[in-house]
Amino acid sequence: MFCDKKCQFFRLTWHVIKFEITAPSYQIFPGVQPLNKQIDLYFDFSSPYSYLAVARIHSLVSSNDIKVQLIPVVLGAIFNRLGWQSSPFLAQPRKLAYMWQDVKRQANKYSIEFQQPTQFPIGSILSARIATAFSDAPWLHLFCLNVFKTYFVFNKDISIQETIQGILVQMGLDPQEILSLASSQETKDRLKQITEQADRLQIFGAPTLIVRDQLFWGDDRLEDAISFCLSAEKAD
Repeated sequence: MFCDKKCQFFRLTWHVIKFEITAPSYQIFPGVQPLNKQIDLYFDFSSPYSYLAVARIHSLVSSNDIKVQLIPVVLGAIFNRLGWQSSPFLAQPRKLAYMWQDVKRQANKYSIEFQQPTQFPIGSILSARIATAFSDAPWLHLFCLNVFKTYFVFNKDISIQETIQGILVQMGLDPQEILSLASSQETKDRLKQITEQADRLQIFGAPTLIVRDQLFWGDDRLEDAISFCLSAEKAD
């Protein structure tokens, strides 16, 4: 249990997201198969552009009957496979400075709260395991947003269990049950498999959106991914 001082920063008003299933707006004619209207969004909780994409995507697809699957990956493991020790931004100070400037600009553009964190990148394996273990939970999107905000708005350390447990408590969820399943070997193996799958898909950064067999990298390709998802276009 947390004392009042430890949880003071969690006393915020979290927005409740309603999930509704509506009938498809397109007609199915004999011999014509409906499009697979799904976007797989691969993300990392320490990625600022992932924050922007996760914050924006549901409102953009809400009127188009597109299913969004949020898929966490361990981006550091993918970087290691590519021969990078950490985020490539860290090796280029000018590019890193530009990234923070750009993220702040984009956040202002979309009216998304953002403050540059003092520590970057940051470990987020526990949050990724929770998102993996509860990939179909109706509260997944809200949980992801709360983790992102805790890091990219309130500058809190999301690498420690106490922070994540506080988020779960504020959401009215059972942290003991959730953390138990998230820490299981089955969940750990599953997250590893998903990260390996992302590597096989040629993913090299986050966020990455997969629509059918097409890859879209970056929050600035979100609208393009949605347009492609709604089109009948097929990749060559």
